[in-house]
Amino acid sequence: MPKYLHMEDIVQPTALLFAKRLKERRAQMGLSQPELAEQSGVTAAYISTIERGKGNPTLDVMINLAQALGLEVWDMIRPEPPADAENQG
Repeated sequence: MPKYLHMEDIVQPTALLFAKRLKERRAQMGLSQPELAEQSGVTAAYISTIERGKGNPTLDVMINLAQALGLEVWDMIRPEPPADAENQG
């Protein structure tokens, strides 16, 4: 049994995917974390925690953030297609 528990062992893969897309979309829109916080009702500190992959946001938080970014939650958590699937077709 390991002596230390790593965050990646606690945080769900879907939360990590949401975090990655949240940060990317926020950057694309040119929003700071405080600006997104104002629009979403989620604190800037918690947005930072999510974006660093250290948090498991609730569905309500995910909805508020996605809506503030003009997306649906599904857009933020949809699995990425396998790399070889993009080359087919």
